Amino acid sequence: MRFAILAPFIAILVSLCVSAGALCAQVGDGPVPRINEIVMAPGSTITVTSEIGTLSVTAGNGLKRCYTWEAATRCVEMEPRDERWYGSLGLYFPGPGDHWEEHNGITRAVTEEGQQDFKTVDDALKWVQEQKYPKLVYRNDGLVMGWGKVLPRRQLNVSVWQILIDGKKPSALPGAQDSLIVTKS
Repeated sequence: MRFAILAPFIAILVSLCVSAGALCAQVGDGPVPRINEIVMAPGSTITVTSEIGTLSVTAGNGLKRCYTWEAATRCVEMEPRDERWYGSLGLYFPGPGDHWEEHNGITRAVTEEGQQDFKTVDDALKWVQEQKYPKLVYRNDGLVMGWGKVLPRRQLNVSVWQILIDGKKPSALPGAQDSLIVTKS
């Protein structure tokens, strides 16, 4: 009986979601599967300052990630990887369509988060150098971030990584810039 009363409202909500594109996908915060190797704890924020400016990523309670740059915040619900992709069993958001309200030319995001485990520090640093876009900055504890904008595609790119050396966070990485990445729980 209750469903019959709610059915017209549900149909309107579904219609609004379809017409608004993926804006409705922003509000999801499903649980992170146990197999996924993520970086961010629920409710934590990581802020990176790079040559193009400052960006903050805030984790929801599960798959939700919100990105703040140039005085605007936009959110997505990440997708858990079900198999390793270039070493990572983390999360990603492939950026389908224009899913955000426009801000300074950006209407979509392509994002990734995960762990990368290496045998040696040299292997880890080689991997960081091979990542051409977005340009990455990193701390001595192996937290790595990068972000950039591709305006012709209206796209924000964000990468959040935790480097591990033989399964453990490092304590020192040559070239680290600890002051450029700030975490808050």
